[in-house]
Amino acid sequence: MASDETPSHIDRVFQDRDLVIEALRLGPREAIARHQSRSHTSGDVSIPLGPEDFNEERTVKALVQWFEDRLAAIKACPAAERPALLHRGPFKRFYEEMFPFVHFARHLYQDRDDVTCFLNSTSSSDRDYDAVIRDCSSTPSTVTYVQLTTTTFDRDESRRMEYFLKHGWVPAWGQINEKGEVDLEIIELIDRNEKLTQTFGAIERAASRKARFSHGLDYVLVVSFDDFMWFGTDDDRAALRSFVCERLAAWRLNVAVLYVVGMSGRTFESFPVPRL
Repeated sequence: MASDETPSHIDRVFQDRDLVIEALRLGPREAIARHQSRSHTSGDVSIPLGPEDFNEERTVKALVQWFEDRLAAIKACPAAERPALLHRGPFKRFYEEMFPFVHFARHLYQDRDDVTCFLNSTSSSDRDYDAVIRDCSSTPSTVTYVQLTTTTFDRDESRRMEYFLKHGWVPAWGQINEKGEVDLEIIELIDRNEKLTQTFGAIERAASRKARFSHGLDYVLVVSFDDFMWFGTDDDRAALRSFVCERLAAWRLNVAVLYVVGMSGRTFESFPVPRL
C-alpha cells in the first residue's frame, strides 16, 4: 500500500481555526463549502462534468489532480452551490461515486504510474460494477472491478441541505423534519457511542444490499461514510474494525475485499471477505 503521509486538501482545511469554529455551528460539510466559496473571487468558472470526464481512463495521480481541480472549481462557482449540495445532475455522480472512488484509489495506488482507473459508463450494458482499476505491471494486465456504495446522502441529508440553502446555516448534528423545520427534540449533540452505532448500522445496511450480486474474486466493494470532524481516533477505528470483522461473514458478500472509506479521505480500512 502506498504511503499517505501528505495531508489532503481537506485535511489542510481542517487546520484553519476559524473554519473549525464555524463547523461547530454549521456542520462540517457546510462550513467547508462556505469557507471555500469565500476563498475564491471568480464566479464564472466553467465546471465541465460530462460523461467523458468520469469515464476517461487516467493514472491515479492524474485522476486525483483532475478531481481536486474540479472540486475547487465547484466551490468557486456560486451557480454550482445548489445542484452540488443537493447532488443533482452530474454532481450526484461526482459526489456519490467519484468522491469515494478517488479516496479509495489514492490510498491504494497513488505512487503507481502503472495503474489506471475510471468510472464505468452509464450507457454500458454491463452495469454490475461502478469503476475499474487496471494494473499494468504485468502482462496481461490485471483488472479489478469496483462496486461503490455510500451512506452519506439520503432523504435526511437532502432536507439538511435544503435548509442550509434557505437559511444559510443548519444544526451540526440535528435533523430537519419533513416540514423543513429544525427538530428541537434531537438537536442536542448525539452521544459518541450512539453516533458510532448509527454509522456502523448504516455501513452494514449498505454492504448487505450488495449480497444479491454474484460478483467474484475480481471484484471489490467500497462503502463510504461521513467521517468529517468526528471520527478518527484509535478507539473509533478499532470499534469499526471489530464491528465489521464480527459481521462480515453474515453479509455473504461475493467480492474479494470490502473497503470502508471515509469521505474526509482519512479513514481507510480493508477487510478480506471470507469465501462462501
